[in-house]
Amino acid sequence: MEMYGDYLKRCCHMCTGVFTKTKDGTYLLSRTMDFVFPLEPSPLFIPRGFEWQAAVKKASFNTQFGFVGAGRLLGDTYFVADGVNEKGLSVAELYLPGEVYYAEHPINNKVNVAPHELILWLLGTCATIEEVEGKLADLHIVSAMIPELNIVTPLHWILTDLTGRCVVIEPTEEDLSIKENKIGVMTNTPCLEWHIENLRNYLHVRPKQYEPVRFGEYIANPFSQGTGTTGLPGGFTPPERFVRAAFFKEHIEEAENEEQGVYNHYHILSTVRIPKGIVVTAADTVDYSQYVGTMCNNSKTYYYSAYDQHDIVKVTLTEELLARTTPKQFELAAKFKVHAIE
Repeated sequence: MEMYGDYLKRCCHMCTGVFTKTKDGTYLLSRTMDFVFPLEPSPLFIPRGFEWQAAVKKASFNTQFGFVGAGRLLGDTYFVADGVNEKGLSVAELYLPGEVYYAEHPINNKVNVAPHELILWLLGTCATIEEVEGKLADLHIVSAMIPELNIVTPLHWILTDLTGRCVVIEPTEEDLSIKENKIGVMTNTPCLEWHIENLRNYLHVRPKQYEPVRFGEYIANPFSQGTGTTGLPGGFTPPERFVRAAFFKEHIEEAENEEQGVYNHYHILSTVRIPKGIVVTAADTVDYSQYVGTMCNNSKTYYYSAYDQHDIVKVTLTEELLARTTPKQFELAAKFKVHAIE
């Protein structure tokens, strides 16, 4: 495991997040989890009243709200990468290498948490983004390693709730603040403001076909459909993925309801999902999309699809599940299956 810690420190991992609203007022937040180390997460339920111990000062916290997301047990601590709680607050963490500021030491009378623990704290104690905003002054993110992986994760977070608000927390200075995300997309470094400004370089990209153009006496006709998307970036850098996700999110046919919204998210994120072998890091490791997770704020449902399991599974925060007093890790099928039809 120490070997993974060494090369993870030298790798910049990638993820893409997208937030949309359907015609019937359903809010959905999705993300790809792109990472080199096989995280092996699966859908995970954390109950109300769950006590967990922070890495910083060994302080203990109790969850007020139950939630479901993707994660796993690392050592004696649950690592949660995204999720939705029973109040309809959704959160996902993505990498922000080279930009983050974490404190080196805890502060008395503050909520001191490690970066990888923030989602556990947010989903367990906050019902809305407004409530998160009100608690930020008391929140202190302290540099601390993830158990087993031996790395400090440089993270930023995208949050949505039942009001339809979409915001980002980027810890680039000691005092934390909320950034409104009017695009509803997030990737990695640089910070959100840069990505939004960069969209001005793609005003010419559009779904509609371009008209023929005259060059002297020659009329240049399109080879085929799709000329409007000429110039849409095709690489997997964070700026290219941000532009692609924003373009597809903006122009995909609007979904009627939650089910269609989930399908839309999978179509949008299929344009940024990374197959194994396509992105190789400077440390000769393979960065790939290990899973796609989708959170529905309204139904409090978590949808999950792993790299080799193209079927979508879902877990909903039912009263029966919320009555549990212990965490539950949901098992997945062994691998992707092809079903024959007659």
